[in-house]
Amino acid sequence: MTTRSAPSAVEADLMLAEDVEGWMSREELALLHELAARVPRVQCVVEIGNYRGRSTVALALGARHGSGADVYSVDPHAEFTGPRGGHFGREDMAHLYANLARSGVGAHVRVVTLPSVSVARAWTGPRVGLLFVDGDHRYEAVRADYEAWRPSLAPGAVIAFDDCDFAEVVRFVEERVDAGELVPQGGAGKVRWFGIRQTA
Repeated sequence: MTTRSAPSAVEADLMLAEDVEGWMSREELALLHELAARVPRVQCVVEIGNYRGRSTVALALGARHGSGADVYSVDPHAEFTGPRGGHFGREDMAHLYANLARSGVGAHVRVVTLPSVSVARAWTGPRVGLLFVDGDHRYEAVRADYEAWRPSLAPGAVIAFDDCDFAEVVRFVEERVDAGELVPQGGAGKVRWFGIRQTA
């Protein structure tokens, strides 16, 4: 008779994240977990867009698995219909808080219920070691998030974009790669991540 071994700490984290409603696959959650674990404690993780917290939990558990960097999750939770027809709003915020508490990461995540660009313009927090962009996927919105947060990125920071199967996200990302600003590093599923080329 064979006995099943207990899941590793990372596997246990991913199971917790998968238990939260959302669309991210296990491989995508694993990538976010890994990237967050690399962020030094003196820096932070910023997530733009959280829905009900599936990616937030993966990022927070990853950061805790690493050096314990804080996670700032930014989403105004305003009534919004996405370009693919999904409806988002205030009720998602209640689920978000419940999921953060149930997953044991409530004390490690700072939820900011304001528009991303407004938060970026007033940012006085730590330098951002990982920026995860998963808000409004329309071209102008993705560009606005990127340009607003770029000055707060730490040297050596990385940026990840969700929904890189969506035409307007792909258009923006490819423009920035062609301009030499983003350096492709890899991806999982529909998430791609990049290094940031520092300007003089």
